[in-house]
Amino acid sequence: MKDTKTVKKIVSIVEGLALNGRAFINADGCELWLNGFLPGDKIEVGLNEKGHIVEAELLEASPNRVKPDCFYHGPCGGCDLLELSEKARKKEKQKMIDRALSGITDGHKAKVHSFMGSREIIHYMPRVRLHQSRSYEERASGFLASEAFAGKVPGGVVPVTSCALLMPTLSRRLVAARKILDQVPIFLESLNLMSSSSLQADRVVGHAVLMKGKSTGPFYKDLVKIMRSANLKGLTVASADGKIKEVLEIPTVTGLIAPDVDGGPYESEASFFVQGNICQNPLLVRKVVEFCSPEEGKRIVEGFAGAGNFTLALGAAGAKVEAVESHPGAVRAGIKNIHKGGLSGRVSLVEGDAIKMLPEFEPNPDVLLLDPPRTGTPGIGRILSKLAPKKVVCVFCDLESAVKDTNAMIRAGYRFTDVQGIDLYPRTHHVEMVVLMSRVEKQV
Repeated sequence: MKDTKTVKKIVSIVEGLALNGRAFINADGCELWLNGFLPGDKIEVGLNEKGHIVEAELLEASPNRVKPDCFYHGPCGGCDLLELSEKARKKEKQKMIDRALSGITDGHKAKVHSFMGSREIIHYMPRVRLHQSRSYEERASGFLASEAFAGKVPGGVVPVTSCALLMPTLSRRLVAARKILDQVPIFLESLNLMSSSSLQADRVVGHAVLMKGKSTGPFYKDLVKIMRSANLKGLTVASADGKIKEVLEIPTVTGLIAPDVDGGPYESEASFFVQGNICQNPLLVRKVVEFCSPEEGKRIVEGFAGAGNFTLALGAAGAKVEAVESHPGAVRAGIKNIHKGGLSGRVSLVEGDAIKMLPEFEPNPDVLLLDPPRTGTPGIGRILSKLAPKKVVCVFCDLESAVKDTNAMIRAGYRFTDVQGIDLYPRTHHVEMVVLMSRVEKQV
């Protein structure tokens, strides 16, 4: 049983956000994390005998707090920094990058490029995920409720009617998609909607994931109803294990993969991940290309390649690219994109587990490019010892993983040279961190 008895109370100012996005204070030389507060808040916390926080109260709001402009803020939980002013949010994210660097060996020696804040803080997201209510008594489909509200919201979902982050094309589908999800049987784990990057086009496609034990047969008519009611141009349907079981019409959109790269616009589907900011992704691609320095004859090995967001840009710049990606749908789309861009002789993409396959590639490439999931790249030291690239470029979407993996690369004989912070998800604590590492040549 947890000790929830308060034995000591202290008053403190929230110093900032930890790498995991939680607010932190310092008490008796220890950093303590807590949820629901923002940098600059004056709070009173109660500690138990072990020094853990068991209660917290806001005494005085941070001067950087603003009134949230979303009715669903709190139960939704998507924009966890919505009550922090935009100016303060950008500053705090820059500080989070600095905190990450302080946890990396010789991190202070790296060249820190100017933080790339987002030009747009609304209407930037081309994808959204909806969930059906799990209760027939409370039919209100929408976004999954935040952890703090999960047991308080009927059906476990927040019945949103609008979301400022979504592109207009998705916003126009939101209510219609929710309405039909409330009318058909409860059989979906989730419904992903994705639009093209064009603000003029009105093309949206979907990807439905069935609940465990459900099959497409009994629900085929319901899937068609969802598609028609939400005006989707195409729909893929997957079983609970992720395997595609049904494809309705043409489930592709353009412009989200390798934007502004010659040969496009390139295709993607709602069944696999794409970067979630149509304004910032072009900047991210350009920064990765800059760090990789592609040119004719240069060899780049890429892990976690997706459908070619960076792959196509590097190939178009003249480099020879050998890429690996685990998601079969992303590989299928990526290969199609490679052919469309006329890069078949220069760029290759294979399906497989990057962590297992990268050590088997021909060693000594000019660059190893990695865009891992939030968990980072387990075994990165072994990959580097086998592959021995001259440089490594990593795109991290989790700062804790960035610190862990970068330190592992340093231990494997690489020097941390450059870092770029990018804000891909305004109004949230998430920060993208791109790092450049160079192999330390042994003295003869």
